[in-house]
Amino acid sequence: SAASCSTCMMLLSGSTTNSSAPPKPSSQETQDSNQSGDRPPAPVDSKRLKYHADLKRKDGYLGCLNEKQKKALALLEAKVDEERLEVSDLFDPEVENRQLVLLRFLRARSFDVKKAHKMLAEDLQWRDETKIKELRAKSEEEVLGCDPALLHKFLPKWQQGHDKLGRPVLYQKFGNFEIWKVTEKTTLEKLVDHHTWCQERHVGYCRENSKQFGHIVEKLTIVIDAKDWRLGLFTKEATKFLYRISKIDSDHFPERMGNLIVVNAPMLLSVAWKVIRGWLDPKTQARIQIIRNPSDFIPVLKGLIEEDQLVEEYGGKAKSTLHGESIISSDAKAHATTEGAAAEN
Repeated sequence: SAASCSTCMMLLSGSTTNSSAPPKPSSQETQDSNQSGDRPPAPVDSKRLKYHADLKRKDGYLGCLNEKQKKALALLEAKVDEERLEVSDLFDPEVENRQLVLLRFLRARSFDVKKAHKMLAEDLQWRDETKIKELRAKSEEEVLGCDPALLHKFLPKWQQGHDKLGRPVLYQKFGNFEIWKVTEKTTLEKLVDHHTWCQERHVGYCRENSKQFGHIVEKLTIVIDAKDWRLGLFTKEATKFLYRISKIDSDHFPERMGNLIVVNAPMLLSVAWKVIRGWLDPKTQARIQIIRNPSDFIPVLKGLIEEDQLVEEYGGKAKSTLHGESIISSDAKAHATTEGAAAEN
């Protein structure tokens, strides 16, 4: 079940990669930037932070906390202050604040303050040891140590459009992920680094959409195409890779996956899924759907993504920006968003 492995790799990780530069700012954003010179963005007013209407009353989110959850947040904030934990790199003050970060860790640990604090402290240590800031600044080729086109040949992936909540939509095709051919030119370790690099970029797409649509966007919607997946892809090396990236996603990118839909799933994939789902927490498992037939998965996708944002291949009206080539060449168009979601808010 290599595909399942791969499938869940993105599925668990939310790791569909948009391997190029973030979208260019709008003309208005450029104008505002020029007017403010080199001044850093002013911290966002916490009173102005809001979620999409469908999330405003979701338990455990900012603005919808019960007394126990409010107390847990206050306790975690106090611990962060007491230990002087530096979390500023985990949020963009233009559209986020520290409470949003801490709530993601608290939700990931069911508002157990001790466990959330441990998770946060270990994440900050990992980011320091992994030198995330340096990794983030590298090009895709520098991270992989080979031509990115090689990876994209076996694992096409791209970001295009947004769902009905303004979340970036990531697409991946796993049916031909022959990892052994990729590791002939690079290493498993570099593939893991590449996954982390991609995840950092995905977080950036969420922030861009927050600015675009005027509400908090923290999560991603992921569509994984498992067409042509075969059992021979589920190698020991692929299993190791998937386990490592699922661990990274779980420990260091909590509460980032909104929905993950695996489409064109062969029957054998269900066997692999039984293995992979054991690596995930129950909340994550609930966000994942594995669907075989277009007649079944198209309605599901349309329920999450408007037709003008959904790629034609999966029942929508949007022309795919992949073109069978490296995402780098199509990234600018891929991340372009429409006025629709902004108008809703």
